[in-house]
Amino acid sequence: MEEELMQIKNSAVSMIIDAPNQKELEEIKLQFLGRSGKLTLTLKEITKVPVEKRSEIGKLANEVKRTIEKTLEEKYFTLKLKFSSLRKQNVDTTAPGIKPAIGHLHPMTQVLYEVVDVFKSIGFQAADGPEIETDYYNFEALNIPKDHPARDTQMTLYLDTRNSKVNPGEIILRTQTSTMQGRVMEKVKPPVRVIVPGKNFRYEQVDSSHGFEFWQVEGFMVDTNVKLTDLFGTIEYVLQKLMGKDVKLKFTTTNFPFVEPGVDTYIQCSICKGKGCSFCKQSGWSEIMPAGMIHPNVLKAAGYDSQRVSGFAFAIGLSRLVTLRYQMNDLRLLTNPDLRILEQF
Repeated sequence: MEEELMQIKNSAVSMIIDAPNQKELEEIKLQFLGRSGKLTLTLKEITKVPVEKRSEIGKLANEVKRTIEKTLEEKYFTLKLKFSSLRKQNVDTTAPGIKPAIGHLHPMTQVLYEVVDVFKSIGFQAADGPEIETDYYNFEALNIPKDHPARDTQMTLYLDTRNSKVNPGEIILRTQTSTMQGRVMEKVKPPVRVIVPGKNFRYEQVDSSHGFEFWQVEGFMVDTNVKLTDLFGTIEYVLQKLMGKDVKLKFTTTNFPFVEPGVDTYIQCSICKGKGCSFCKQSGWSEIMPAGMIHPNVLKAAGYDSQRVSGFAFAIGLSRLVTLRYQMNDLRLLTNPDLRILEQF
């Protein structure tokens, strides 16, 4: 067995020294030290050696193994130095490097920051709220009781609360950022000026101007002597700042349970310039900001004296605003991960 061990050592050392690269070095290592390697299999045969010689053979076997491992380590180091040296020789340090791709804010985020800045300039504060909401703040605090027909238009997504202490239908994905009206007014006494940007969710048919997940910027103001004309002035000022002074707006009356009176703000479609297209449903106008004077019942639910204070509320359809701002013909482009689209902003 002594001769066999010496042959293994000499053969392994010779092959390691001649190895031209790291890949071949790994193969040599497996050939001798792997599970089925020559040295590994030979070591298993030591039990067959007479007892009086086992100690001597064992010492020799350990010496052979250490020699092979040391030679491997030295060869790895030599190859590493050689590779490093070759790489330095082949690199032209005067050549321009590869310019890394630098990301930027999503168009939705860019416009959102602008919206927040415009409202902050006229005294509004930004607030944030939960996307998983209770039925109370999403509906009841906004003058929409459980039997109100307006609930049918919300197309609400309900969370499965089985095996919990929560009553079925009490926890939902919020359908509007108006949920923060009650939350804020319960904690802050008037005067109040707040905007609430955030995502909402409705079980809607997805098309070029609708989505089941969409962004809104809810806003409301409560103070003494707030009038409808204050609302109109605020809407006009904000949209001119965001869409330009030449933006064309029109207001129509509408009905929402949480405002009285209620108005709808329409902006001339920037995609077809008012001629009519699939985005504006051939009308030439796109709904951009439903609004109105806060209903007295909403003020009372939050603990405000509706005889002493009044207020207005609005909800900017941010997803639609961004689409119109950049003259996109499909709202779904905003959630498309195609970099050819996103790199344009």
